[in-house]
Amino acid sequence: MQREKENRALLIGAAANLFMAVIAWVTFYLSNSEVVLLDGNYSFVMFLGVLVAMKIVSLRTIKTKTFPLGKYFYESLYGFIKGLVILGVLIMSVATAVIRIVMYFTGSSDSIPMLIPEPILYYALACAAICYSVSIFYSQQNRRIGNTSIILKTEQKATLVDGTLSLGIGLGVFFLSSGDVSGSSSFIPYLADSFFVLILSSMLIKEPLTIIRESVIELGGGTLQDAAKRKAFEKIIINNMPEALRIEDIFISKNGSKYIIIIYISTDQAFYVKKDIIDTKATITSMLEADHPHLSVDIIPEGTPIIESSDIRKK
Repeated sequence: MQREKENRALLIGAAANLFMAVIAWVTFYLSNSEVVLLDGNYSFVMFLGVLVAMKIVSLRTIKTKTFPLGKYFYESLYGFIKGLVILGVLIMSVATAVIRIVMYFTGSSDSIPMLIPEPILYYALACAAICYSVSIFYSQQNRRIGNTSIILKTEQKATLVDGTLSLGIGLGVFFLSSGDVSGSSSFIPYLADSFFVLILSSMLIKEPLTIIRESVIELGGGTLQDAAKRKAFEKIIINNMPEALRIEDIFISKNGSKYIIIIYISTDQAFYVKKDIIDTKATITSMLEADHPHLSVDIIPEGTPIIESSDIRKK
């Protein structure tokens, strides 16, 4: 049921991104705006990413002898590749903008087409309306499945940012290009969108770098980077650990939407009570699975901590 709702929402989002990419390319042809081309290419990357995400949703839970815990690493791999593609789009756009600025100030303005602002305004309003609608739709669909879809949450935020930037940059280019362009402002019809490309790229550059960094950590089996979520996990674990079992360390890792939790324990008693460990694991798992359906919890008696020991109970 969750997979069907995720795929249905992602399919609508993919169609919206493809439509925005097409109208961006048409607007670029009519307006000569490089910033609109950047926004269109970004929307097309989003479209391709959603298609891949839909395939991953259907594959991630499949368990095999090679992948007994499932293929959740595909989600991390998807994030890594998506981050690289977005970074590549931004770098190419910045290079184009810089070349255009250099050409203008070195006396080659005849080779630079002037901006036509009217199509940019219509494009900005249309894309903002579409993005905000799709973002709200993603949020509603995710709430229907208890906000358990990391993919829908990610796409919802990305679409909201895309819509806000499309509106802000489109309106900015329109008003700059349609204003007084005489004297010291004569460069605006040629370079307004190039400057906005640089501004947009500087605002967006953190997104692909963050995606790449977190994906590499997940693929490498590193610790969970979300401090708030880690604290929430540890609180549930600590509150449900019997007095007889002492927590030595907690290792929490994430691979896509799969969370892996390893709890290292010790005891002052002469021996471990197997039933206590089994019941504790079942209790912790059931509580965490309410918001994180893809979960693996293990409790290891007298295990050697794989990270530096700390007093977990003080956190």
